[in-house]
Amino acid sequence: MANLTVEVLPTGPFEMNCLLLHDGAEATVVDPGMGAETLIAQIVAQKGLRITQIVLTHGHIDHVRDLPAVQASYGVVAYMHPADNVFLQREVLDGMGPSGEAHHVATMDTPDTPIPVRDGDVLTICGVEFIAHHMPGHSPGSVMFRGIVDGQGLILGGDVLFRGGVGRTDLPFSEPAAMVESLRRLVTTFEEDDTVMPGHGPATTIGTEKQQNGFLQGVV
Repeated sequence: MANLTVEVLPTGPFEMNCLLLHDGAEATVVDPGMGAETLIAQIVAQKGLRITQIVLTHGHIDHVRDLPAVQASYGVVAYMHPADNVFLQREVLDGMGPSGEAHHVATMDTPDTPIPVRDGDVLTICGVEFIAHHMPGHSPGSVMFRGIVDGQGLILGGDVLFRGGVGRTDLPFSEPAAMVESLRRLVTTFEEDDTVMPGHGPATTIGTEKQQNGFLQGVV
């Protein structure tokens, strides 16, 4: 039986859900957004956790703002699909405009290039194997990570699927056609009772979204 706790830490101006997955001893950070370093430090101190790695669902600023600070604090590696490395380049960070200003990118260290994660790769989090499912569209390197916890699917969903919605495709490097194909695969790849922990908003299940989310109904 997996002993896995998921702490949801809303961060930054877009209230992005940084996730802290732990078993009471070791912990993995998923998507350290703006302010995540402070929130993580508080939980680490309270529960005596040891941060072992960082997992990125994609490279947008609201998901990676505190990546350099968290890496510096705990000396851990980060994983991300290489198609999103472009978002971590200094010239891209500095050219973001209002969104960059809202996330104070001028005071953000340039992130190191994460270890590449590609479709089908497996990352182990607190003894649970999470399989990477490359789901481009919102960003070129968007990934959903699925693991089995106590017999049920748990998906670290990033910004692919939300309760009642999906990720935007009107952003730089977004691809609407790719998103449609990703949503088609999502419907057939995952199980109805899989829980999705999205990058914004409340958790949901694949079955609920298949029944109620018009974006999914429109691609099947």
